[in-house]
Amino acid sequence: MRRLTPFPFLFQASFLPFLSIFLLAFQIPTSKASKVIRADTPQPEIVIPPPSSGYVYHGCYNETTGLPDTAGARALSGGADLVRPGPGSDGMTVEMCWEFCRTGAGDASGGTSGRFMFAGLEYARECWCAQSLSSLSKKLPDSECNLPCEGNATQACGGNLKLTVYMAGAATARVAWAAGLVAVGAISMALL
Repeated sequence: MRRLTPFPFLFQASFLPFLSIFLLAFQIPTSKASKVIRADTPQPEIVIPPPSSGYVYHGCYNETTGLPDTAGARALSGGADLVRPGPGSDGMTVEMCWEFCRTGAGDASGGTSGRFMFAGLEYARECWCAQSLSSLSKKLPDSECNLPCEGNATQACGGNLKLTVYMAGAATARVAWAAGLVAVGAISMALL
């Protein structure tokens, strides 16, 4: 009994060189080089912030620069950014990003008046601060934000077009809300 093979010409020796050329011709090119993570390197972990940081972990989100109709706008735009490449103490860490965004992105006095609501880490070396997160940015599984920070390889610092996002904690929001009430109260008293 003869076995029927779909597309028998695909398995003939004379056709294999053409098949390999065809497969190579239709490889999908990548537009941006990706970082390589060695198999023997432990995977970085999402850092859960202590209350003193002023932030809580919000999740892993996609970057919006490549989405249609965004004109290249970032998921965390209108704020400030810090890029710290390189290994060791000069490289980016989660704590460095929190501090940068918590102090008004470099406020020399260390005050919190310039605190940004969101702090996000991307591509192992970038920190982005903003007052809002784009509604076009969607939450992804935490495992998608898997690039190690260049300043501390045990910490996750986003990914290629992915952000590890932290949001100002509830205590921070309550302080801002209470300050707003005090201001409203002062204006009301002045009008009386």
